[in-house]
Amino acid sequence: MASPQALHCSITGLIVPVLILLFQTRGVNLTEIGIVMALWIGTTALLEVPLGSFADQFGRVRTYRLSLLMTILGAALMLQASNLILVMVSAVLLGAARAIYSGTLDAWFYDQFQSIEGEASDHSALAKINIMVTFGLALGSLIGGWLPDSGLVHFSWMQSIYDINLLVIITASIALLIVTQWLVPIELSKTEGKSEVRPSNLLTKGRQALRLSWHHSVLKPVMQTTLVLGMVLSCVENLWQPYLSGLLSERGTGTQVFGLISALYFLMAAISSWLSVKVLSWFSGSHRMLLLVSRVASGGALFGLALTTQLESFAIVYLLFFFLFTLGENSQSVLLQDNTPSHMRSTMLSISSLMVTIGGMGASLGFGYLADHFGIGVSWSIAAILLMASSMLFALIPAEKEKRGHSLV
Repeated sequence: MASPQALHCSITGLIVPVLILLFQTRGVNLTEIGIVMALWIGTTALLEVPLGSFADQFGRVRTYRLSLLMTILGAALMLQASNLILVMVSAVLLGAARAIYSGTLDAWFYDQFQSIEGEASDHSALAKINIMVTFGLALGSLIGGWLPDSGLVHFSWMQSIYDINLLVIITASIALLIVTQWLVPIELSKTEGKSEVRPSNLLTKGRQALRLSWHHSVLKPVMQTTLVLGMVLSCVENLWQPYLSGLLSERGTGTQVFGLISALYFLMAAISSWLSVKVLSWFSGSHRMLLLVSRVASGGALFGLALTTQLESFAIVYLLFFFLFTLGENSQSVLLQDNTPSHMRSTMLSISSLMVTIGGMGASLGFGYLADHFGIGVSWSIAAILLMASSMLFALIPAEKEKRGHSLV
């Protein structure tokens, strides 16, 4: 199960270190980039829940393969985009691909893990799968940063050196679409969705999951903090490339630096995921306390990132921020999945992604405008305050509910 996720994330990572730079080669400024990203993740937000229900009811293999097709179409259009309108249309297609993919393989893995007898906890299993995923993202980012400077760009019709990344994404997605047939265990394809089908339609299942997410004593604060998480993540991801580009403007450094930092970020996330098992024991197995402390600390690191003026200091604080920011990711996933009925797990995971995308959409618009008019540092400082304040919501999770969920691990 880890193989398809790792390969998929390797493809996703190819665009990570140069995405905003790619937009800028199309003549898009920071405010317009905010609009494009808001449209991208807004499309994801609109489709998250119904497509999560679709995966629950009609099969996760089919749903995942459809996402690959949408990725190919979106990347192909971006390759030809020469103005803001075409960039926005491409963003819609790529946002739809993200919504289609969201929750499918994660729910797949969790269901299969629950059916296997053994002593391993779901927290440690999720940590291992996240390590594989982040290694995939790191590899893709490293390659993605190297491609524009590789000297492989010899096509006169290309608009920028970053178009080579899009070509590789299209090629790799087509290849993954083909090899998924062999990488996914046959028994999953035969059994998936059979026990999940319900007479209720997709909208009914979506409403049921939404109602549960906003009335459950554990799921509600998790969803609320996830909304802010999406805002902060979008703020940092949308602005770090222009910020670093400004720091490097006098050094003449190529795009390999962006790829290296992106790869190190994902490797740091893998280390964070691995260490989270040990760190959780320091908090006596309390997922909520691990989340509270790690998110407050990451907010402090984000404040520091806004003050960096050199490449070296930026890289160190940037990596520290993401180490702390992702330290509680597995705990958040455990709290979410342990408190969700199996028959609506993909739907609930999609609702969680919906919270991330809604937060990200608002942040793309708001923080993009702030960055254009007041500076990226101001945007990051405000995001840090929101992150630290929202982390207090983890303290609202009843201790007895957490212990009950932890006993199921």
